[in-house]
Parts: sequence; C-alpha cells; structure tokens
Amino acid sequence: MILSAQGVRAEWDGGCGHLPSLVIDGAPVLWSAPWRDDPAIAVDPDIPPVERSLGGTFTCTPFGHDDVNNGPLHGLSANAPWRIIRAVPSALTATRHVAHGQITARIALRDCHPVLYQTHMLDLTAPCTFAHHPMFHLADGGRLSATPQATLTFAAEAPFHPQNSRFDGFPDSLRDYPDAPCEDFLSLVDGPGWTALARHAENDTILTLRRADQLPATNIWISNGARAQPPWSGVRGVIGIEDAICAGAERFAAALNANRVTEEGVATALLPGRHVIAHAIARIPGCHDIRSVTPGPDSLTMRTAAETITIPFDGTHFQ
Repeated sequence: MILSAQGVRAEWDGGCGHLPSLVIDGAPVLWSAPWRDDPAIAVDPDIPPVERSLGGTFTCTPFGHDDVNNGPLHGLSANAPWRIIRAVPSALTATRHVAHGQITARIALRDCHPVLYQTHMLDLTAPCTFAHHPMFHLADGGRLSATPQATLTFAAEAPFHPQNSRFDGFPDSLRDYPDAPCEDFLSLVDGPGWTALARHAENDTILTLRRADQLPATNIWISNGARAQPPWSGVRGVIGIEDAICAGAERFAAALNANRVTEEGVATALLPGRHVIAHAIARIPGCHDIRSVTPGPDSLTMRTAAETITIPFDGTHFQ
C-alpha cells in the first residue's frame, strides 16, 4: 500500500508489517534488502521470514531471538500479515496478534513535513520487549550523533569495536561508520529521545525520535560486507538505528531478568497492560553534527555547534 503527502511518500507491506520505502523530498531514506522480491529467497526455509522480506522499517515484538516462546526472530509483528482497520491516502491503521497480546499501528504522513509518524498501541498480557527497526544505507560512510549515559558493545559476528565493553557516553571512536568489513552491534543507553545519522554521500541527516521513558535504549546494528553467505552476499553500508526496550543484543529471556542494560538503571521489557508508543523518522538536507533536539507545537528545532535548524513537525505526536 502506498501512502503519500506533499513532499513525502511511503510504501507499507501488510504481508509482513514492513515499510520498505520512505522517500522525503525526492530522497530515499530507508534501506531494503535487494533480495526481498526474489522468488527463490521467498521460499527458502533456511532464511528466517523476517530476513526474506527485510525492508525499510518494522516493529519487533519481541526484539531479537524469542527464547521464551520459541517464536520467530523479531516476533510475529515482523513476520506475519497484518489486518488493515482503516486507510486514507496519507495514513493507515492496522493490527495483529503477537506472542503476548495485540499490537495496533498507525502510520501517517503530513503535507510538507519531512517526517514519518508512527504510533503503536500494545495491549500486553505478559512482559515483552519491543523495538523499532529502521535500516539506512550509507553509500560512502556517515557519522552518528547522540548523548547517551553509556554505550555497550556485545559479542558480534565480525566485530569492529571492542566486544562486551562499556563506555561512558558515546565516544568519538564509536561514532563513525566503519570502513572495514564488519558485523557489529552497540547499545546506546539512557539518553534523550533522539539519534542522528549524517550520511556523507547522500548529504543529509536522518533523525530517529522517541520518548526515552518508553524506549530507553537505541541499538546500533552495523552490517558492512562481513556476511558473505547468501542472501547477504557481502552487502555493504547498512546501519540499523533501533529504538528499543530490550537487553541489547541479548535474547528475550535475558531481558526479563537482571542484565547489562538494567545495570544502567533502565527497564528492558514493557510490563503487562496498554502502552502507546510514538516514534518518528525525519530527514534534514545536509550533513549536521546535531547537539540537541527540541520539539515545539508545530516545529522541531535542532542545534549544532554552528547553527539552529528548524523543520515542520507535529508537536502533539509525542504527547
């Protein structure tokens, strides 16, 4: 299904809950796997369903490996069909059952807003992890901006950064996208509700926006040519900026107990009950080292060391 508003266009795939395409002011924002329309990949039982359809952004309920229910990687919300409840040209509402309850998504665009607005309502019968999983392509590297309390690294398939380490804040040594082939994973814990990615070749800056009290961690997944096996076959320049409540790269069961992320003083699972979780992805022309982000009633203000940048934004989205 195609959603559109003036200056912004998105595609939503109800067969798996992925949003494989987002174009803002003519520029592609999200990365989708080049194999997602390959018929041979679509029926390959050795490839997880979420990976066969890997596209753009999706939600994970729960995040990562589900060793509590033996469910699919990233949960049914990323692997199975959704039911559309309501749709208009610029917005849709859809729902589906997940392992521990029900999830309802509202995805919306607004004229002249360079933003994808998403709100997910979860009605949970048991504790559950949750994450947004947007993926972006870097043709020639990029640099992250964020101000977390701590950065955690985990054991990875082909690490570039030190494994199983903790850093105060977000050191400069971790901010640049690696040049070398790697498959790596970081968690930025307990920071304000934004992360920025300046993409060099694309000459833009992507912002992910959340409520930090709901999603207290941002997982940075780096996939840069180290996966030689099909279907990846050496794909380079992919980064996920995954705003989450989870135990970093640890599995679902670990998030229900004490873990490295809870040691930082934040929760790693949503409690039973209703949760209304707002999220947004915005694009700004030019590469910027963002220092702060402030939502207003009808705009979003970003400050760098040298300038103030303002874009249209619906300030009620996070209320």
